[in-house]
Amino acid sequence: MSSADRARTYATGGLIAWAAFAFGAVYPWGYVPLAIGAVVLGGLGLPANRTSFQPSFTTIATALVLAAVALQLVPLAVPSLATLSPGSQRVLTATDVGYAIGARATHPLSVSADRTMLGLAAFAMLLVWCASTAAIVRKAPALQAVAGGVVLVGACLAVVGLAQQATFNGKLLWFWTPRFYATNAFGPFVNRNHFAGWMLLAIALGVGWLFGRIGDASGLRAPTWRERILWLGSKQATPLIVVGAAVIVMACALVWTMSRSGIAATGVALAILLAAALRRSKRTLRRLVLAGYLVMTVAGVIAWRGEHTLASWYRNTTTLEWRVRLWEDTMPALKEFWLTGSGVNTYGTVMLVYPRTDTSVQPREAHNDYLQMAVEGGLLVCVPAVLLVVAVGRAISARLRQPQSETAWWIRMGAVAGICGMAVQELTEFSLQIPAVALLFVTCVAIAIHQPAQAPARRVRPQPAGALVTSI
Repeated sequence: MSSADRARTYATGGLIAWAAFAFGAVYPWGYVPLAIGAVVLGGLGLPANRTSFQPSFTTIATALVLAAVALQLVPLAVPSLATLSPGSQRVLTATDVGYAIGARATHPLSVSADRTMLGLAAFAMLLVWCASTAAIVRKAPALQAVAGGVVLVGACLAVVGLAQQATFNGKLLWFWTPRFYATNAFGPFVNRNHFAGWMLLAIALGVGWLFGRIGDASGLRAPTWRERILWLGSKQATPLIVVGAAVIVMACALVWTMSRSGIAATGVALAILLAAALRRSKRTLRRLVLAGYLVMTVAGVIAWRGEHTLASWYRNTTTLEWRVRLWEDTMPALKEFWLTGSGVNTYGTVMLVYPRTDTSVQPREAHNDYLQMAVEGGLLVCVPAVLLVVAVGRAISARLRQPQSETAWWIRMGAVAGICGMAVQELTEFSLQIPAVALLFVTCVAIAIHQPAQAPARRVRPQPAGALVTSI
């Protein structure tokens, strides 16, 4: 890698680490520097990779999403607003004094324009990060460095989380009291489910990196078992052993969170990687190594935590029942905001005025990002969002079929598995609303859709007449 590529790669890993250890970057002092760093990195990285940008279905779908969210900020006459969005009348009358007394002639579709503007800015920043990261990882060394950096940050995060769990004093990282204190904190994250969401993405990337390097490893193709065992002590095998151990540590930390959604989502991601390993590996030995590693890792961390403990925890459905009641309480809002939405990032404002089964807490999130997006975006935002998901899925499928190295394919597959796992967790959680998790998720998307750089054509030295040319 050139010095510029190396600097951009280190900056990418540094911002991912900052977001994770700055308590998920949920505070302004955490996400403002993160956004500035992401935009600066994009400004430095994209001009150097102009050829990586090509207008496509994905680009068009992304533009439609941005336009739809921007439309929620366009002022409308109050009668038109009441016609397009019946729920706005209810919410604004209760939350906006100027609107309630008839002092406003116009108002945007969003019931809280400031919050929607923040959501739009965050989405734009993540788009810049995705494009920048996709440009950075076009070269194979940078791709491996970014994936390896995520594994390194994940291993450190896992060790800190396990240590804090054993010596928890009521404060994050032993010194920080969160603004909204929760009893289910883990590591630097206030909510253990969000820690698990971040970790499942890192684990999937780590397993992909590991499987790719195993596929390229020459030691596994040695003719005798003695040579294969001796190869484990070689310099070539050292990174594989280190990353394999790091993945196990991260898996232990994730299971120790006792996050049911995180554990289930990680199981889905690992099942995808296991199926890919069995399908892609042609050699019996490699299949045994890949499948055996996953099975033994899962079995080991479950046994360490206690299978009976996990089983009894999954039988406790109290929090799931609470979520179901919250989803039922959200249905009236969905019926009134189904067309244009209440405005991105406004669910907490909307639920201030709708009756709730549990009045002891004020929900700021729906604990189901699909339902929350339906309320906040309506068909106006959800239709282009679905188009964007389809476009990204098509791009990923096309990239997986392209010729590429074994390591690059597996790192890409690890990113895909992490994306699928996160899609499962978001059924009952809102991890993607945490900046650190969203940043790592978008990093996985960038890895999954990136276009590898074309290797420069090798110049063939002309051979003298009559020379004997041999090939090995």
